[in-house]
Amino acid sequence: MNWRVKLSSQAEKYFNKLIPSRKQQFKQIFLELSTMINPKDHRHVKPLIGRLNGFYRLRINDYRVIISFIEDDKIIAIVNILPRGDAYK
Repeated sequence: MNWRVKLSSQAEKYFNKLIPSRKQQFKQIFLELSTMINPKDHRHVKPLIGRLNGFYRLRINDYRVIISFIEDDKIIAIVNILPRGDAYK
């Protein structure tokens, strides 16, 4: 069974502002994650520590995508999409 990708309203707002080629790149990576048995094993997914413990980050070029995995329902929750410098403030 594949994972479903769901964007928060904040992440969706930022995603919609991206240029079309960047949107396509994000969609491609989200699709890649959704078809994996364990998307946490993706080479660009890393667990976060500190106040963001329990969340993961996905690196896409100069962007950081903060994600959470809801394993019971097989949902990849995209919490936020931010430029690299703003992601952990």
